[in-house]
Amino acid sequence: MLATPTLVAAAGIVAHVVHYNASAQLEHRTRIYTKVLGKNAVYMYALLLVVCALARDHFINAALTADAGTGFELFSPTITDIAAYALFGFGIALNMWTLQALGIKGMYNGDSFGFLMDAPVTGGPFAIFNDPQYVGTTMAMLSSALWYRSLDGYLLTALMGSVFYVSVHFIEGPHMARIYAKKK
Repeated sequence: MLATPTLVAAAGIVAHVVHYNASAQLEHRTRIYTKVLGKNAVYMYALLLVVCALARDHFINAALTADAGTGFELFSPTITDIAAYALFGFGIALNMWTLQALGIKGMYNGDSFGFLMDAPVTGGPFAIFNDPQYVGTTMAMLSSALWYRSLDGYLLTALMGSVFYVSVHFIEGPHMARIYAKKK
C-alpha cells in the first residue's frame, strides 16, 4: 500500500491537470475569468496555474522525502546524482525555452482566453518535442525521484507522464483543435 503522502501527491498531480483543463474549457465556453477579472485575466490565470503547480510540487516533495532511500539504484550514487542534476537542469531549461517560444499567453491556455496564435509553433523546443513543457516537467520529476532514491517517486513520475499523455491526446489536444478549427 502506498503511503499517505504519496497518495496525496498522486491526487495533486491528477487534480492539477484536471483543474487546468477544466478551467481552460470553462473560460473558452463562458469567458467567466475575463468577465470577472477583465482584460488581464489571462495573466492572473497564469499566476494561478503556477501557484497550483507549486502546491502540487510541495506534495510531491513531501512524498519523496517520506519515501527517500527506498528505490533502487542502477548506477553508483555519484552517477545517480549527476543524472538527477542533468535531468533537472534539462527539464527546467526545456520549460523555460517553451515559455520563451510561446510567451505567457501561449504557455498558460491563452488560446482559451481568445488569444490565438497565427500558426502552430514549430520552432525552438517544438522542433524536438510535440509537448516540451510536459516533457520538461516529467524530466524534473524523474530527477527528484533519482535524487531521493524513491520508489514512490518513480511511480509518481510514471503517473505524471501518463496523466500528461492522456491530457494531451484526449482532452487538451482535442480542445485546442476545436478552438483553432473555428478560427479558420
